[in-house]
Amino acid sequence: MVCALQPALLQAADTLLYGGDRDFPPFEYLDDEGRPQGFQIELLAALAREAGLDMQARLDDWPRIEADFRAGRLDAIAMSHTGQRHDWALFARPHATPAMALYHRRDTPEPQALADLLHRTIAVADTDPMRETRADFFAGPNYRFLALADHAAALAAVRDGRADYALMPQAYGHRLLKSDGYTGLLASRFALRLQDYGFAVAPGREALRERLDAALMQLERAGTLEALRVKWLSSHHDLAVRRELEARIEWQRLDLLALALAAGGALVWLGVRLRRRAQQAGTERQRRSEAEQALRLAEEKLARAFTRHPDGMLVAEQDSARVLEVNEALCALLGCRSDVLIGQPLDALSAFIDADSLAMLRALLAQDGAIGSAPVNVRRSDGELRTCLVTADLFGDQGAREVFAVVRDVTEQLRSNEALRSACDTLAESARAQAAALAQSRLVLARTDDELRSLSAAISHDLRGPLRVVSSLSAMLREDLKAGDLVQVARHAERIDAVARRMDDIVEALTRLARASQHPLQRAPVDMNACAARAWAMLEDMGLTARVAVRIADLPPAEGDASMIAQVWQNLLGNACKYSARATDPRVAVDAFSEDGRQWYRVTDNGAGFNMELAGHLFEPFRRLHADKDFAGTGIGLSIVRRIVRRHGGDIRARGQVGVGAVFEFTLQATDVGEEPPSSGCNMPA
Repeated sequence: MVCALQPALLQAADTLLYGGDRDFPPFEYLDDEGRPQGFQIELLAALAREAGLDMQARLDDWPRIEADFRAGRLDAIAMSHTGQRHDWALFARPHATPAMALYHRRDTPEPQALADLLHRTIAVADTDPMRETRADFFAGPNYRFLALADHAAALAAVRDGRADYALMPQAYGHRLLKSDGYTGLLASRFALRLQDYGFAVAPGREALRERLDAALMQLERAGTLEALRVKWLSSHHDLAVRRELEARIEWQRLDLLALALAAGGALVWLGVRLRRRAQQAGTERQRRSEAEQALRLAEEKLARAFTRHPDGMLVAEQDSARVLEVNEALCALLGCRSDVLIGQPLDALSAFIDADSLAMLRALLAQDGAIGSAPVNVRRSDGELRTCLVTADLFGDQGAREVFAVVRDVTEQLRSNEALRSACDTLAESARAQAAALAQSRLVLARTDDELRSLSAAISHDLRGPLRVVSSLSAMLREDLKAGDLVQVARHAERIDAVARRMDDIVEALTRLARASQHPLQRAPVDMNACAARAWAMLEDMGLTARVAVRIADLPPAEGDASMIAQVWQNLLGNACKYSARATDPRVAVDAFSEDGRQWYRVTDNGAGFNMELAGHLFEPFRRLHADKDFAGTGIGLSIVRRIVRRHGGDIRARGQVGVGAVFEFTLQATDVGEEPPSSGCNMPA
């Protein structure tokens, strides 16, 4: 996948081809739609603007990317610094530190510090970065390493008990844990930052490296680089401080261990050690104070980035939808004070964004956990209409999730760029369609739940009855056998056989009902005239039409699964034949009509009809409105018809009158779930 990241307002931009790992989140990866995402991709876009470069990003499997770079087919890549890689790559200044994790079995204690790894076997991949990490941070005989071919083999060694822990970057380890074969392994919460990560160019291209270094420095001074780290990697400074503190605390623990071992020595040596410890404690307090100061500065920088960002921003609780923070740009965009918004529910924004658009945004966020540039129209407090793009993400732990949203005003850009306006209109239409599809899916799910509850009740009722009869007859049969009454035994056996056949019919009906639910839809144009005619011909071949006269009017075509729609026609026409067979002049009519923009198909007969007060039970499994002695059947046919029609997104309804006949109407087209939000498009305000 190649993504173009072009700089803005360049007269003659140099082209730079960048290669990256397609599966190394959060640094760089391809999403489900094959688009490059991650920290590196957004950083490349910022570098393109800053350095005046036309950057082309290609993400692929890392071995292929490394081979292409070494062969000169790529201008730059990003990877961890190692001594061996300096032989074939010229590194720019580091700009990130990948997180590494320790993986262990559930019955192995979770490590809390590096000291917990002493005298333990640690499985690692035998790669340049891991070899150099071992040499730099795990020197000494107390660390035992098992070097294997790759990260998957390292995890397998832990799973098989050949190693206590596996050490590797989280980008690889977390992905492997999700695959089969590593059940029972956990990732420790003890994260390590042991490798420097940065851009690399080919040896001899010092000018390009200096250009990248200068652009990185400028992005660092502007706060852009730190904002990207906060978004994708957490605070870089915070992690660096934590790594330094962890290392110092580890040395502190070693000193305490040495102090405990020397407790039996001379009091003089004890005094020396105590004085040294006091000095170290003073130094540590000073350094801790410096670290806390650095952390406060990082937090202040983040707060300033939020407050002074040119785009409107807000933070809200996910559960209560209460607004927690807003920045100055959002207040300026809406034309109101911050206290009008902070502490209020998101629904209070309906004064600025219409309720339908708010509902659409909340539905998209609930479905995907994020919103990517959804267009909405915002009405300022003075009545002016502004077109904006809303981007939102969820963050925080599961117990206290919060929503971070960015509202970008694109009114002026749309006025000056017709292509951008067209793209924005397309994006608005896509968001509306997605929200409508979600609402339709919820409606179908609710219907399915109702059907499952109804089916469960019907199965319970219709199977318990025959079972009770069989149990009673069996007891009577045993008594008659004892009495030697073979005539009664034969009668009971015949009744048991009849009940067994009834249960077999019920099971067969359930099988047909399940097939109607499980059969995958294969949508295609369907000739409804031919489909209805074939269904009637099949009924004639089965000898079910008898004296019934049929009239099939011209039927418009439909869109759906031809085999399933054929079953609808066969069941409806079969019912019409069965219930009109006793009429003096039995007739069945088939026609079609339009209603509220949807195409309906209708089957009418002049048969037995039914009581409209009981119409609600027509489509329930095993519920019959006529006695078995009058009309045979299992009561499953109309349940299958409704299930097939609803799987197509349509609906079915029935009308009838006892002794007059019945009418069944169905459509395969979905009804509108609501009006489309009128203000979520990108049309320019008047």
